Amino acid sequence: MINSAAAAVVPTAATFGVLLALSAGSALAADEDETFRIGVMLYDSILTSDVTAPLEVFGAAIANEVVENVEIVTIGAEAGLIKTHEGLTLAAEYSVANAPELDAIIVGSSYDMDPVLDNEAFMTFVRERGAEAEWLASNCSGAYVLADAGFLKGVRATTYPGGEVWLKLNHPSINIDINETVVVDQNVITSNGSMVSYAAAFELLKQVAGAEEAREIADTLYYSRLVRAFNEAQS
Repeated sequence: MINSAAAAVVPTAATFGVLLALSAGSALAADEDETFRIGVMLYDSILTSDVTAPLEVFGAAIANEVVENVEIVTIGAEAGLIKTHEGLTLAAEYSVANAPELDAIIVGSSYDMDPVLDNEAFMTFVRERGAEAEWLASNCSGAYVLADAGFLKGVRATTYPGGEVWLKLNHPSINIDINETVVVDQNVITSNGSMVSYAAAFELLKQVAGAEEAREIADTLYYSRLVRAFNEAQS
């Protein structure tokens, strides 16, 4: 197995602009009596922002009652504490053995993906639950997990700059677009990872709840202000 190194990503104007445009996009919120449940996969040495981005974006949407019947949970090969690459301790609420039904699965990255790809319980869970989910998402080299699980065949996807080498070698059927920061194809969202993970989280929120709701949370988290400041600095 090839060791993989994630790379830091510098946001571009495209990163900030692609998500919050009020373009046509179906909102896929669950029925009134059902919960749309998002599972964020955790493991030791995962990159912090890959998982904290969706946790913050959807946590804010839930806390501010912008979305209804949406829940976000954390899942590990085993339940309990994990430590991110940057040293932050996070808790996996569920193990792969007792995790609830999921409508979306998000997989983050590590500088070394081998332990994740070699974890049979973890990969079996993603493969089986992913086949039932409405949405799949990955940040950075988390795309390796989706690829090994069989979800990126013939799919347009991205990963961190440099990660396309591993994907092309091991999964040549993937249509890799490394020039894009966030790619949506069919029911799969992939991103460069790192701070771009926020862009991917807003994209999933837009798909689940709608563009207006995504924009509201972007304003709440000052993401919109960051977009404006970045664009002004580039002009």
